[in-house]
Amino acid sequence: MRLSVQILIVVALAGLLAGGWWLLDDNGNATAGKSPRKSTPILVLTETVKFAEDQLLLRAIGTGEALKSASIHPSVAGEVVEVAFVAGQRVKKGDVLVRLDAKHQRLAVKLADVALKEAARQVKRLERLAPSGAASVARLQTAQTEHASARLRLDQARASLSDRTIYAPFDGVIGLTDIERGDRVSDQTLIATLDDRSSILVDFNLPEEFAVRLAVGDPIAMAAWTDRDTTLQGKVHSLGSRIDPVTRTLRVKAVIANPDDRIRPGTSFDVRLSFKGRRYATIPEVAVLWSRDGAYLWRVTNKKAEKVFVGIVRRDKGRILVDGPLKAGETIVVEGVQGLRPAQPVRTEPFESAG
Repeated sequence: MRLSVQILIVVALAGLLAGGWWLLDDNGNATAGKSPRKSTPILVLTETVKFAEDQLLLRAIGTGEALKSASIHPSVAGEVVEVAFVAGQRVKKGDVLVRLDAKHQRLAVKLADVALKEAARQVKRLERLAPSGAASVARLQTAQTEHASARLRLDQARASLSDRTIYAPFDGVIGLTDIERGDRVSDQTLIATLDDRSSILVDFNLPEEFAVRLAVGDPIAMAAWTDRDTTLQGKVHSLGSRIDPVTRTLRVKAVIANPDDRIRPGTSFDVRLSFKGRRYATIPEVAVLWSRDGAYLWRVTNKKAEKVFVGIVRRDKGRILVDGPLKAGETIVVEGVQGLRPAQPVRTEPFESAG
């Protein structure tokens, strides 16, 4: 191709480009003087901000124990002559559980009783003689002292005899025993355990931050790990007097009724406590959006959209408790949030009436 032809082509292309630029510029100048078109308000569905108390659910592991519990030991050493119970038997307070050989103790009671009667006879005789001077006052006083001592020795012998019989200290259910008739026992020998299972105490630890929010008598829900589907209603029975400096927890005991005797001491429990927290704005979950700066939602102010950043507190059945600069009665956008921009004009309809 000749050089002159190439030059003509280049000049023609340059002219086309210059003309296009001039047209664009001319169009820009022509529209610059006109007023911009106002944005059309976007239809959004809104809801009024409401506040609700945050319900804090605290869970702990507890261990059941009998309302009353005793490990029964003899008071003295001796040979077992009778075991008056079987494992699992219900006993009443004062029922005989075990008898030890008491031949010597019964003899001691009889001797002490004889000595007491003789001392009493001597006192009466001297009381008759002392007024006439036939017996001195000193002899009478000595006889009275011996009479008092004889009475104490009889009481002591009877107590020693009573120690040979082991009684139930309260109503309850007796446990297993390894003691049989003919066994030799001491005060260190475990006869059996006795539990009052009419109610069960559940022992658990409460975090320090909730210690001041729980009081004796407060209701508590729990479930035995052996029957997780059955919720048991109890109440706070007693509270510890101090925070454990290592675990930073407070020891708590709750009590639940056990009329059917289905729960045994030692059972583990899933303890559930409900506390009321701070009040937060509650909004539908779909109203919350996310950006790299965090969670936010749109608030309608003077018929325009306003972005408000919030903190998520807790989700609860399709709604969210949020912490942010919101007030009761303000309007937030629930649906139609995708096309919104700050200061975007909006047209609102209640979310509840949608559809």
